[in-house]
Amino acid sequence: MSRGRTTRSFNGYSGFSLVVPPRLFGIDWRQPIPFYYLSLGCAALAYAAVVYVSRAPFGLALQGVRDNARRMAALGYNVVWHRILAYSFAAVIASFGGILLVWQNAQIAPGTAGIPAVIDILVIAVVGGMRHPIGQFIGAFIYVLLSSFAPDVLTTFGLAPDRFKLLVGLGFLAVVYF
Repeated sequence: MSRGRTTRSFNGYSGFSLVVPPRLFGIDWRQPIPFYYLSLGCAALAYAAVVYVSRAPFGLALQGVRDNARRMAALGYNVVWHRILAYSFAAVIASFGGILLVWQNAQIAPGTAGIPAVIDILVIAVVGGMRHPIGQFIGAFIYVLLSSFAPDVLTTFGLAPDRFKLLVGLGFLAVVYF
């Protein structure tokens, strides 16, 4: 018996639609050019923050924790707190990226954070290199080029254009091999 309660549907399967950025400073951030500059500004700020933190004493301690956690603990560094703060810092940057993705697509769906997206991020990180922050931008650029032009290349060779990840995977294997 429902006792007068109404059943509400929250679209858990299909996600939330019409999630648009707020109108701020009189600018419609949903338009392509303002959104491009918003994304570019956020990427530049994130890059600057990562470079600054990596060169600060905290970032140098993180490099030491990454290389030899036992040695850093013996030197008196709290390894657990350094790792927690590193994950928190990365989560803040990832949350800005997630917000921009939701605003770009005007929706958030459960499939947005699935295994294919994680594999794409892994490929971008490995292709660009993980030692310097600019590597992820280079990896993303190469990945976007491959994913944009690979369907045309596959069509030229008579293969299905929806198999573009084949070329991305071959490029990934070549980078890892060499």
